[in-house]
Amino acid sequence: MILGAGVVGLSAARRLSVLGATVTVLDAVAPGGRGSRAAAGVAIPSVRLFDDPVMLAFARAGRATLTEDLAALPGGTSLRRGNGILRIVPDAKARDALAAKAAGDAEGLGTWRDAASLVSLEPALEGTPLFGAFETAQGHLVDTDGYVDALLKAATDAGVRTRLGVAARAVTETSTGVEVLTEGETLRADQVLVCAGPWSTQVDGLPALPLKPVRGQMLVVHQPGLHLTRVVSGPTYLAPWRDGEIVVGATEEDAGFVEQVTPAGLLHLSATVAKLAPRLRDSRFVRAWAGLRSATPDGRPYIGRHPGLERVLLATGLGGQGILTGAHTGALLAELAAQGHCAAAEPFAPSRVSTG
Repeated sequence: MILGAGVVGLSAARRLSVLGATVTVLDAVAPGGRGSRAAAGVAIPSVRLFDDPVMLAFARAGRATLTEDLAALPGGTSLRRGNGILRIVPDAKARDALAAKAAGDAEGLGTWRDAASLVSLEPALEGTPLFGAFETAQGHLVDTDGYVDALLKAATDAGVRTRLGVAARAVTETSTGVEVLTEGETLRADQVLVCAGPWSTQVDGLPALPLKPVRGQMLVVHQPGLHLTRVVSGPTYLAPWRDGEIVVGATEEDAGFVEQVTPAGLLHLSATVAKLAPRLRDSRFVRAWAGLRSATPDGRPYIGRHPGLERVLLATGLGGQGILTGAHTGALLAELAAQGHCAAAEPFAPSRVSTG
């Protein structure tokens, strides 16, 4: 049984079902994939990961699995938005610092483009005060609603049973299996895989782990005649959205489980638009929303057996790399559930931290 019908849970479910397992997926919300659907869908290894080679390799493995997913799922290639990244820097000092951080990496940052080149590549950036950017083709956005819907269909076609709108209230490990208490019944399984994003620690009966929600607010604008073809990535980002629209994101807020758009968040995102792309200052506001990421203290996800339990596995804490690494995480978790071990998941074992 799997708790959570987002990218991680559905990816694991589909793989386990293909291996012959009987799999049921529960999700507290009827559409399924609450956290995955709220993501903007940025599929880019963060430059922060240059400080952690293990995480950088994990993110790139995630990118490879995501690429395979989009190629294999019906209509998956149409779920890509944009082609390439501009990793922006404000000045020469920032450029040199970023280049030094990536020094020695085989893939690196890409090709350096000065401010004038940025405008020739992306006219929407005309008037930007940016010093320049590193350009690479290794990145894009994913239509997250479409991706989750495609994974749901693929999982169902593989024999997975999905029960959306059914929340797990408590989990109890017994000598013969695991019992999952819902609002109206008790379900039983040989193993339970918890893939519920920041809500993974909100189920009674599971030992506590240090995991917190991080709110991200996003904004979409539209200006006829102005669009983007690449992701403009920095502390915040601008990226291609639907029908020529542009998405701006995302805040990183310690706001608990409060999923709401705030004036402060909109002000921050609007300032990003005004500064990075002055021509978009008078663009039409389309929509804004907020979602929750899951974050661990050391920045590495939890993928493995839940501390103190034998039949409960956990995959959460992907932070802002959830869409990029979700399918890969699901594959690692499925391997662990099916074979009892997974060498690639060992650096992310939840047992590395103390339970509370």
